[in-house]
Amino acid sequence: MDSKKLSSLIPKIVHGGYTQGELVEFINLVQKISLSYLKYQEVIGKHIRWERRRKSGELDDLAIDCVAGLFMRNDNNEFVQLRRYFGPYIESNAAPNDVELLIMLRRLVIKKTKQELSRIFKERDPEGAKIIRNIRVAVKNATDLATFREMGREYIYLRNGRMMRAAAHHEHAPVCGVEAPAGVAEFSHEELNYLRKAKPTIPEKSLKQNYLELYAPKDHVSTTIRKMLSVVGGDERFQNFLPTDVVARLIRHTNLEVVRNRLIAQIEDVSPLDYVRLKEIERAKQKVLQRVRQKIQNQYVASSKIAPEKGEIYYRTLADVLEDITHSKKIESYFRHLRKYMPDLTQRRYRQEERTIFEYLGKLTKKWFREYLKDLL
Repeated sequence: MDSKKLSSLIPKIVHGGYTQGELVEFINLVQKISLSYLKYQEVIGKHIRWERRRKSGELDDLAIDCVAGLFMRNDNNEFVQLRRYFGPYIESNAAPNDVELLIMLRRLVIKKTKQELSRIFKERDPEGAKIIRNIRVAVKNATDLATFREMGREYIYLRNGRMMRAAAHHEHAPVCGVEAPAGVAEFSHEELNYLRKAKPTIPEKSLKQNYLELYAPKDHVSTTIRKMLSVVGGDERFQNFLPTDVVARLIRHTNLEVVRNRLIAQIEDVSPLDYVRLKEIERAKQKVLQRVRQKIQNQYVASSKIAPEKGEIYYRTLADVLEDITHSKKIESYFRHLRKYMPDLTQRRYRQEERTIFEYLGKLTKKWFREYLKDLL
């Protein structure tokens, strides 16, 4: 679409004087802006697609999902968000500028796309989103930890004495939670040497092996981050900072893995105590599943909130989730687990019809299992 048309098109969209063809044209433009941002995120390494199939139309559909909220109407059939955003500018300018309108539109669409991506990530992986949130809160509350962004990726580093003094006097830029990415230019030459930005990133396997030697189950999130950073801090072969997503991944998989490994350590020489513990874990799992079945039957099937067939699907899916947890397998999202039994399930249908009840049951399942494990350990 020619950007020169925006000065006539956007006022029509905002005030309701558009034709169906003009609305379709505007929607296509908004989708293209969102799609270009999603493709850029993929280029810099973000995993945007769910299926990861390049030839599928998933990214186009995702772009539409991300911007759909901009086209919500009120009782007067007006596009509420578009009117609120563009209205003041249009009313204060007798001759709207095409370039300014295009800049405003790009800003609005990209902001909306970011918001929706964040929400979709939370739906795909609620546990991962919770860990990321806890990491950011821990960094924000710690005076010796900070983050910066580069090429769309967030990194955590440990401030040295000079950096801490500079931060205390608001002389240094990287601040947790700031949207604008902090780049190389915001660090002094001395700080770049401290961060060793020219060095390669430590391999995740090496980081994990060294971190496990320092691991303690009751560590606070900030302590966990400091221990991981101490691994790279003492090894001058690698960068002196870590990607936030790597930190989150290690936190996620370490706790349960360590507990499980301790329980089955020296499995070749199974002692009576080891055997009893493994049996107790299996018994705890069965108790949890029994409670889950009763919960589904009494609260949802009996009240006709869900059909008996769907109740059975929920039960089997939650049994699979618990199986993955107890065997330290890669934990998939609730959506993926559920789709094994509901092949035609889409993300949109999952959000609209399944998410509320199923994710509540998932939280209960994990909570009950943790309670049984605490009693065992």
